[in-house]
Amino acid sequence: MDKWKTIKERLKHLGGSVKLLADGYELTLTKAHDGKRIFVVVYVNGVVQGKWTETKDEKPVYPEGRFWRPVKRAAYRKKVYAHAKRAFGKKEADRMVTPRVVGVAPTFGTEGAAVAHLKKHFPDLEIKSDEQAS
Repeated sequence: MDKWKTIKERLKHLGGSVKLLADGYELTLTKAHDGKRIFVVVYVNGVVQGKWTETKDEKPVYPEGRFWRPVKRAAYRKKVYAHAKRAFGKKEADRMVTPRVVGVAPTFGTEGAAVAHLKKHFPDLEIKSDEQAS
């Protein structure tokens, strides 16, 4: 079975998890919920730190942030585009409503989204072999 299908299969059910090795880091993907929605959380070396969410020039500041989902937001909503175009011109108005990466988040909406991100950025990752309890 393909490693990407294996990862998706292990995250299929709530509480499912899988451990991966990528670029010298141990990633733990766990399917969780907060009472309203279900999502996949990515732990890097067993932890999630708030400072890893920072970005600079649309790139994560900390290397651990590479494993997380980029969050894109525009400075202004599309509905102010017409007013901004008249006030600032088309070029500036386009820049104002274009989404940019403003941070990274440790959660993905689905297991497919998490796998797609990892597949794109870390094609050589490995599934960590399960350790047997003694």
